[in-house]
Amino acid sequence: MLTSLVRTVTRGVLKLRSAMAASAVGVAALAAPVAQAATPQKVYLMELTGEFGYDISQTPIREAMRDARNNGADVVIVKIDAKWEQNAFEPLPDTAANFDELFRAEKILPIFADEIAREWEKPPRVVMWVKRAMGGPAFIPFIAPEIYFTTDGRMGGIGGIGVMLGGQGDEVVRQKQYSLRMARAEGFVIRGGYDPKIIRAMAEPAYVLSYRLEGGRPVFLEREPERPDEFILTTNTQDSMEASVRGMTRSVLTLNADLARAIGVSKGTVDNLDDLLFQLGLSRNHEIIKGRSERIMEGWRRDLENATREIRRRLEELNNADQGGGGGNAGNAFDQRTQDRARRMRNIDEITARLRRFQEAFGPRWHGQNGVPQIAELNIMREQLELQQLVDRK
Repeated sequence: MLTSLVRTVTRGVLKLRSAMAASAVGVAALAAPVAQAATPQKVYLMELTGEFGYDISQTPIREAMRDARNNGADVVIVKIDAKWEQNAFEPLPDTAANFDELFRAEKILPIFADEIAREWEKPPRVVMWVKRAMGGPAFIPFIAPEIYFTTDGRMGGIGGIGVMLGGQGDEVVRQKQYSLRMARAEGFVIRGGYDPKIIRAMAEPAYVLSYRLEGGRPVFLEREPERPDEFILTTNTQDSMEASVRGMTRSVLTLNADLARAIGVSKGTVDNLDDLLFQLGLSRNHEIIKGRSERIMEGWRRDLENATREIRRRLEELNNADQGGGGGNAGNAFDQRTQDRARRMRNIDEITARLRRFQEAFGPRWHGQNGVPQIAELNIMREQLELQQLVDRK
């Protein structure tokens, strides 16, 4: 009887051990994916501030994206807060005809699309965070499937394409130019997963667009609203100047936080990074990468400012240089003229070198504002000096 009891107890102990072992294996199997899911997502923040095409340019953005890649970023957040002003005291109106800044934006857009696919082993999650994306910067967020706005965020300022092309050449040529521009803009919008009607409403005055919600998703209608549940986005009426400047325009579409969310462009409205991370589902599972993005942007801006100052200084020397040389005998006068031409050519070479280095930032508007000749003009000036030296006589 005692033997039977021992056997019963032994069998019970073995069964308990077996059950505990199986339980441990199950817990381990469950723990593995939990641990894997808890791996922090590396978040890289890039802030694009200042003047579009000058401070915000492809070279520093490309360098920052490579820094993000080298740091193993899983998520890249791009916050856009570009200048949008006539001067320090006067903002530009929403209807400003800045659509052609698309061609400048096209130098930047591939960095967040083609270059990621080509250069990243594991492409990151790219998130656009809009505070002020007016003019050329308005095209950039559309390249990403995730866009968020700040409470005071605005995105637009690319209207006036019809006005911009009006009266320039033959009507057939104008229509071709218009179609070309719109096709390029719509291509980026479609690539990001957005309706191309949105960019048409943002760019084309008198383009009528309304929307209604079906199942929580916007349905766009190229007409005026006809039902109580339909809402107007743009009309074919002319805005007053006050409405345009105050951001109440209806002739072209300018997106604010509420409207962008209503029509499916924005996924949410957040004013600080913590709230954005929460919206992205990363509040408890992230690591902020202390990369070089801020230093890269500041370094680019500093180098541009230094180059601009040096160009102005050299240009002043060039304009004030002695044209002919002073008195004395003929030999001394010839030597003076030769030295003067050499100085002028050195100044031209120094200006040209800096213009070439920062050519992407020194566009036509910059040249006009600073009174700096284009590189082609400087080359002609240098050739003229060389010819003068060849035909000069002692």
